Amino acid sequence: MRDGTKVLVVEDDERTAGFLADNLRADGFRVAVAGEASEAVRAIEVRQPDLVVLDLSLSAGSNGLAVLDRVRSADGLGTRIDPALPVIILSGHGSEIDRVRGFRRGADDFVVKPFSYSELLARVRAVLRRADGRTAAGALVVGQL
Repeated sequence: MRDGTKVLVVEDDERTAGFLADNLRADGFRVAVAGEASEAVRAIEVRQPDLVVLDLSLSAGSNGLAVLDRVRSADGLGTRIDPALPVIILSGHGSEIDRVRGFRRGADDFVVKPFSYSELLARVRAVLRRADGRTAAGALVVGQL
């Protein structure tokens, strides 16, 4: 993981969002917060985070799965959204059906609330490590062409 890795926290509960933002910043991440789906999509396009921590139940009837669908369906050309952007779902909806639905829609990991921050941090670092590995492997292939 490189210094200044950008994380977008998509969470409508201000206390949870503040807790995550404060702790992730203390651990060296650059953090932005969005509270609803449309704000999250705009932040992904503009800020181009390295990872998204995504709640499924957002305010104003917006849905975290809609954000995940938007990311995974992006072509990477017509929008500034990378369809391979790592996404960790952080949700109070933790039934097996909810978790499987999240993974089928393209989540890289799924953490159920209430959660341990140290476990979430370990998962964030693991997902970023895998994403950095994909980037490095892609760079090697492109460099060999």
